[in-house]
Amino acid sequence: MTTVIMLFILPLGILLLFFDKKTQKENRALFDHYVEKILASELSDKDKINKIDAMYYENGYTIVYTDKNEFEASKKHFNLGLLLIFFGIANYFGPILYFIYYRFFLKPDRIQVKLA
Repeated sequence: MTTVIMLFILPLGILLLFFDKKTQKENRALFDHYVEKILASELSDKDKINKIDAMYYENGYTIVYTDKNEFEASKKHFNLGLLLIFFGIANYFGPILYFIYYRFFLKPDRIQVKLA
């Protein structure tokens, strides 16, 4: 049974890991484009920060700091590919090891936006 898991789950996890990295970069570029568009608009500084804050909040980010001129959000990114890799390597203990990694060792992705 473990050979079957290693033959199918592990390569699938590696493919999903690369796909997830690619989509994460595309999403980050999309967010950056939205922020640039909002910063170039003629809204007041408070409205700009509120729109950016709402956009990140709706996409699952935790708002760390909000001021009238800057904004900071963070998010831990769940990676299915990495979970499958852990499962493929360590079989039944893999999901537990991934949970420990996600909960204690994975650092959140932080995003800072400054108006000035």
